Amino acid sequence: AVPKPHIISILQDDLGYYDSGIFNPDAAAWSGNITALSKEGIVLTNHYTHWHCSPTRRSFLTGRLPIHHGEQLSGDDTDDIDLRMTWVSGKLKSAGYSCHWFGKMHTGFKSMNHLGHRNGFETNVGSLQTGGAYSGPQHTTRWQDEHPIWNDQQFTNKPPFCAGARAHPAAVSAYTQVEPQCSPADWHNNTLMQSGHLLLFSKVGTPGECCSECSNTSGCTHWVFQPDQISAGTPCHIKAGDAIFKPTGDTNHSVCGKAAGPPPGPPASAACTDEYSTDLWGQLAVQATEQHNTSTDGQLYVHLCFEAVHTPYDKAPGDPTNNVYRGMLWRSDWFVGSLVDTLKAKGMYANTLIVYSSDNGGTVSGINYPLRGEKHSNWEGGMRTAAFVSGGLIPEALRGTTNGVNFHIVDWYATFSYLAGVSPVDDPPVPPITVTGSAAEEAAAAGRTNVYGESSFPAVDGVNVWPMLIEPQSYGIDAAHAQLVLSKEVLIAGKWKLLVSQPHFKSQNSGWKGPDGTWRPPNASETVPCMHQDASPETSSLPIPAPGMLPCLFDLRADPGEHSNVALANPDVVNQLWAALNHSIAYQRDCNGWSYSGANGGAIPGPMQPGQNGTSCSPAAKIGVCQVACSNALWASYGKADGPNCDVPGCNTTSTV
Repeated sequence: AVPKPHIISILQDDLGYYDSGIFNPDAAAWSGNITALSKEGIVLTNHYTHWHCSPTRRSFLTGRLPIHHGEQLSGDDTDDIDLRMTWVSGKLKSAGYSCHWFGKMHTGFKSMNHLGHRNGFETNVGSLQTGGAYSGPQHTTRWQDEHPIWNDQQFTNKPPFCAGARAHPAAVSAYTQVEPQCSPADWHNNTLMQSGHLLLFSKVGTPGECCSECSNTSGCTHWVFQPDQISAGTPCHIKAGDAIFKPTGDTNHSVCGKAAGPPPGPPASAACTDEYSTDLWGQLAVQATEQHNTSTDGQLYVHLCFEAVHTPYDKAPGDPTNNVYRGMLWRSDWFVGSLVDTLKAKGMYANTLIVYSSDNGGTVSGINYPLRGEKHSNWEGGMRTAAFVSGGLIPEALRGTTNGVNFHIVDWYATFSYLAGVSPVDDPPVPPITVTGSAAEEAAAAGRTNVYGESSFPAVDGVNVWPMLIEPQSYGIDAAHAQLVLSKEVLIAGKWKLLVSQPHFKSQNSGWKGPDGTWRPPNASETVPCMHQDASPETSSLPIPAPGMLPCLFDLRADPGEHSNVALANPDVVNQLWAALNHSIAYQRDCNGWSYSGANGGAIPGPMQPGQNGTSCSPAAKIGVCQVACSNALWASYGKADGPNCDVPGCNTTSTV
């Protein structure tokens, strides 16, 4: 029997497959600790997540695939995790673990009961949303357990090295850096600045990202963002020279602005609360480990979620790399090393499992070589992540090896439960309604059928992968999942990947970014039907291929870069997997509701919400009474009206939703 280990899970944000020493030896120079851990552990070559942030994070916590809670980004006040589900932290707490969550959350917080502190984490400090500016007062709402923190007086058990007094000898305060402040109030809409000379093109998705690119590019004086050039991969023009504004006279949506200056410095009262996010979350993780009493506190579980290397690209304190993006990863890497050192100093490392992964593929400055595409796409570059397991728990004979089983981030739920000695099962009291008919009929009906009703919800999708990790010779690549639904449009089965179309969300680059950061577009044979963008989920429950075309089929073991569509040569495989994907969609669950309007004409599969004339994923009794005005007033008293609106202490007597 495996002794209960200490467990550390680390999520890097938007890290490219090729950005660290896990798959790029040259990157070890700025990711030495991460690289060393990967080489002392088992590198997971086929570890999958969703193609963007929130679904991955919800999947990790609940063990459910994105199609069972939604592929949408979580809003501030959304019911995206069914409150009847037991989180992985709840499982570990039931086994006697001391659980801590630090960093980016972004999983939806309609109710106080959606907070980590109410789901097994005894401490939970992090960002409710994406994070925003890394330091200073422009960050998004930071939260501690049951309340927001906007100044140091509100922040209890602060780490000892805030605001410059860090242990790292090269570190300086984040506030001595010149950080860009890209405010839309300073931009010019439907305007071009055609003067000056071009420094570079950048493929980014928003004007804010273009502004950040300018601010972090030496010599940039102004920038131009032209959304009509996104498909060509050149929407962001980074320029130098005189900035002369030239209104276009139409509504072509061009946006431009000057290089951003530094944001206002933090007030002294928030020196720790407004700390550079990597340093704050990293210090808190180290502090929780230092304070853990192995004699009285049970086993330790730390879930550390860095904001890095997500935009905005804010220079890290003490960055020695002369490259903002690499420096952001370097700063995370330093705290990963500090955490490992602390585990070793306390005699805990020998019985520790570390799981490391990005939440999705890289984008903007990220590189996913040799994979195709990037974040926001259904290509491997958006969903196959740089990941490994390490720590003293890994058998010595397996250190320095790779494992090619098709794993998914949902699998850590069942794996951690197994290692903790508790059941991974988290079934509903009754199964969902069975939808009959052909796969296509089932899927089409799903938009109009409340398959979960008042009493059911999706069961755990993840599986215990520990046996596959420690006895790899006994398992095939499909051992964890005979069929794995990655998104509404993608299903993987062994070596095969069925890809119907690209997400309707944002736009996708369907080429390949090389090690030098240069994009190569697809040639004629690589221009395939599944480059087509899917219809909005409001339009169709089913994934829609390009008109008159079949989905794509790739042999990922022979062709991990997705260069050759072999659908026409394997029609039986296409038909089998397409039917399986459509069948799974009959039981999809979009907790945000965007899939159930328009032509689908249905409602969220879940319980009724009294007084709202609608359904949600969580029962109303679990959500609690919602008093928006009262809760906003309470959170505003801390510094900003931002936080859960339901079951808020002092506001939970009469509903006014």
